[in-house]
Amino acid sequence: MKRAFTLVELMVVISIIGILIAILVTNYGGATESARAAHCLANMKNLANGVQSYLGGAGCYPLAGSCEAMSIDLNNGSARKGYSEWRGWVSWDSRGAYAGRPQSHVASAGWFTSAYNQETEVRMYALTNGALWTAVSGSADCYTCPSHVNKMRAGQRPCWSYVMSAYFGWDHSQGGRAVTINDPRKWRESVTRTDKRLLFAELQWSNLTGSEPNVSASPGLANDCVLQYRNAPNYHGNAESIGFNHKAGRDVMAHVVFADGHAEKLVWRPDANLQELTEWLCDARDVAYDTGSKKYVEMK
Repeated sequence: MKRAFTLVELMVVISIIGILIAILVTNYGGATESARAAHCLANMKNLANGVQSYLGGAGCYPLAGSCEAMSIDLNNGSARKGYSEWRGWVSWDSRGAYAGRPQSHVASAGWFTSAYNQETEVRMYALTNGALWTAVSGSADCYTCPSHVNKMRAGQRPCWSYVMSAYFGWDHSQGGRAVTINDPRKWRESVTRTDKRLLFAELQWSNLTGSEPNVSASPGLANDCVLQYRNAPNYHGNAESIGFNHKAGRDVMAHVVFADGHAEKLVWRPDANLQELTEWLCDARDVAYDTGSKKYVEMK
């Protein structure tokens, strides 16, 4: 006679199946996030390659953010000022602003394009008018981390997930405005220690480290394309930090790319001062993780 399963046996089997399904779902979720993180790192390498291509053609690095260039035109013995945009790797919203106009158009805060700006036309103009657009073969994909897109609410798709270090030629010295300059190349000095100088980092769009990200849809300095890393008056006392946005097992990771084009993963430590770490990397200082104090430290 065929013996039927007892209730206890059925419950044990169902429990085992449940555990196996949970393990499968967990592993699948982890694998999916790992794939997104790998895609993000590949994006940053593509941007770094674009910078190297730009550097080879222009002989200098692109600006971290747009600024206004001023020129003097001597005509019939009189001087006439001319203004134009010197584009950053991502541009500001300057559509038609300089068409035959001799007056200054230094960007007000409203010109700064946000990574979360809801106007697709504005966001895409910022990319396509940016200095790197041609260098990355006109592809918008490499500007956005798939994990970033996955975390956003419906209808709030970001247009870029990365920021370029303000070391590469940008300034806030006119309060909330980008600076007017006669020659943008004055900031394009020969970059030293390219293997240690931060070029690109991720926006701080996740709260995995306990800090609240700025996901405002309005244009502004906190979610533009520049990493304002110095805690100085020119930056309104609001030094920004690189974003640690990816979970890898128990670790929280940040992807960064340096001026020589190589990429690294940084592991977040609870006692680390992220603003301090960001400044050290942008200034190409020697940084190491100290296992004793469990913090990132500057090597003197």
